[in-house]
Order: sequence, then structure tokens, then C-alpha cells
Amino acid sequence: MWPFVKRDIEKTARLLSDHQNFISAYDELLVELFADRGMLLGSARFKDLSGVEQFDALNEIDTRIIKIKDLKEQEGLRYKRNLKS
Repeated sequence: MWPFVKRDIEKTARLLSDHQNFISAYDELLVELFADRGMLLGSARFKDLSGVEQFDALNEIDTRIIKIKDLKEQEGLRYKRNLKS
């Protein structure tokens, strides 16, 4: 009996391509969110906001960053699961 798992090369290549496309799109989105966060922190208008308003503004961006990171993690798990099947 052959000791290695036989895999369909085309299926594996397609899964990898789909995974890389998904991840690259969300990586670009993360870069934009971090840039927005940095611009917000460096703006004069942000310094004029009250503490609660500053928290709300940062929380909105941070929540989106966390959501994108969670989506990327779920995609990584889905990719690994599909590779095994």
C-alpha cells in the first residue's frame, strides 16, 4: 500500500488560489483600516473630541479590524479542512 495520501493536484491548486485571493483582499482591507486608524489618531479633530467620542471612533475601527482578522482565521481553518477532504 502506498504510504502517501493521493491528492487531486488541480483541486489543491484551485483551493490554494481561492485561499490566496481571499486572504490578499482582506490583507489590503486591513492595511486601509490601520491607515485610517493612524490618520484618526493623528488628526487635530480627534484631539478636540471628548474621551467618549474618541473611544467610539476608535472602537468602530478596532471592531472592524477584529472582524477582518476573525474572517481571515476562519478562512484559514476552512482551507485546511478542505485540503484534508
